[in-house]
Amino acid sequence: MTLTKREIDSFIHDGRSMDFRPDGIGGVPNFGVRVFPSGAKSFVLGYRLPHSRNQRWLTVGRVGVFSIQQARKEAARILAEIGHGIDPKAPAKAEGITLEGFAPIFMGDMRTRGMRTTGEMERRINKHLVPSLGKKYLADIKRADIARLHSAIGKKAKVEANRVAQLIKTMLSRAEMLGYTEEGTPNPCRGLKLYKETSRARYLDDRELFRLREALAEEPVHIQALIRLLLFSGLRKSELLSLPWDAVKINHPEGDHVDVTQTKNGRPLRLALTGEMRETLMAIPTRVHSKWVFPSPVRTNHHINDFKRDWKRIRERAGLGDVTVHDLRRTCGSLMAQAGVPIEAISQVLNHSNSDVTRIYARMSEDTQRSALEVASNKVAAVLGELSLTVTANG
Repeated sequence: MTLTKREIDSFIHDGRSMDFRPDGIGGVPNFGVRVFPSGAKSFVLGYRLPHSRNQRWLTVGRVGVFSIQQARKEAARILAEIGHGIDPKAPAKAEGITLEGFAPIFMGDMRTRGMRTTGEMERRINKHLVPSLGKKYLADIKRADIARLHSAIGKKAKVEANRVAQLIKTMLSRAEMLGYTEEGTPNPCRGLKLYKETSRARYLDDRELFRLREALAEEPVHIQALIRLLLFSGLRKSELLSLPWDAVKINHPEGDHVDVTQTKNGRPLRLALTGEMRETLMAIPTRVHSKWVFPSPVRTNHHINDFKRDWKRIRERAGLGDVTVHDLRRTCGSLMAQAGVPIEAISQVLNHSNSDVTRIYARMSEDTQRSALEVASNKVAAVLGELSLTVTANG
């Protein structure tokens, strides 16, 4: 006989870890009531997907919220879908998840895939996408919604507007790939005309480097070292901030170098160290107590994600109002170019991925790489002088 309400009400947990009371003869297969030690009871369904031997359990509903008749009907419906290969535990489809709900799933996917720009992605999602589109279901986001957002941001920041549009295009593509939208769903970002961008060519001249030196004198050692290394090495900000000490190879048989395993373009970079770079790294006090060259002061076992406040303070003190952190990398490349270092050598030092010239040359030897960097680091060091160790208490 099938389960009745009276029987279910009389059930008491019998001590088993899985106290399952099946529906009787004539009931739904593998359907029944699970009794918990607390006395709570739920209608549950055991099932296997086609071509799978793994037993899975699904909670159909709580006893008292569902009647036995309602739960049995729902279990039968679920079993019919399973027979057609539909997994009831599969991710929610587009109509069941909003952009705001998908955002943490997307960010988790990006971190798993080793994306280096997750901080900027999260900032743009929270600042632009969630406030404007967060409550919309993914399937309901239209081209007009994205065009309006792109236009609104573009009134003040055209490059930022382009990055936000590119980000939501990526989000929706990943949503389809992960099963949160129907396969073949047109991406509403398709056809959106981005704002024209002009390549920035800003770099520091000798006078600006001198003012930067004066501004750095009041900073903690690790901030001084960070700025100097950006100028000396040409590394991207994210590459340097996430650098662990075990990637810094000092007194290595093959020469001093750093291994940057996750670069923006996805290609590992083995960068030779010049004498100035080596001395700067050795002066950083975190070597004795942290995994990271630049550890976070607030998050244990994490590196610094950004130093916007520090750079804003330094930039204002030095009178470098329009200089970005990325311009320090440009300065390194510019100093090499001004000294006559071949463009293909600069391209490899800076680990560019879109240079046709780079592809026809063999991998640069570390000696050649080091020579190219010494041009830039020696010039910068001549202006900045030695790393100051007489710093404020928080250094």
